[in-house]
Amino acid sequence: MRRTHIDPIIPSDQDAVLAGRARHAIDAGENLTVRELPPIIGLLLMDALKQTEAGNALTLVPVETEITTQQAADLLNVSRPYLVTLVENGTLPARMVGKHRRLALRDVLAYKADHFAKRSKVLDEMLALDQELGLI
Repeated sequence: MRRTHIDPIIPSDQDAVLAGRARHAIDAGENLTVRELPPIIGLLLMDALKQTEAGNALTLVPVETEITTQQAADLLNVSRPYLVTLVENGTLPARMVGKHRRLALRDVLAYKADHFAKRSKVLDEMLALDQELGLI
């Protein structure tokens, strides 16, 4: 079975508060329904159930809010030198830690979503043009 890549999900401040409440309730022995969990946990739980149903092993790995250029490049499926170019030309903000760059995970995911949206729009325009010209 081919494994699909799942982007990290960054919890909102509200998700964090709801998660804390749910954790305390579970620690106190209370029963919770799925509806009482933060929506972000519902998404992760559904992914875990799908993978378990398929017989795949699971692990939960927290992702830091700041990532290295290599981690960002892997997330965007580009080379690290290309990612460094995006940082140097100001497309992606980064901060220096010693002589190393660190990028906010939020910025990288926002860039990825924006890039995907632009690419989809261009493909839709090309498809419409092909249909208009009778090519498909």
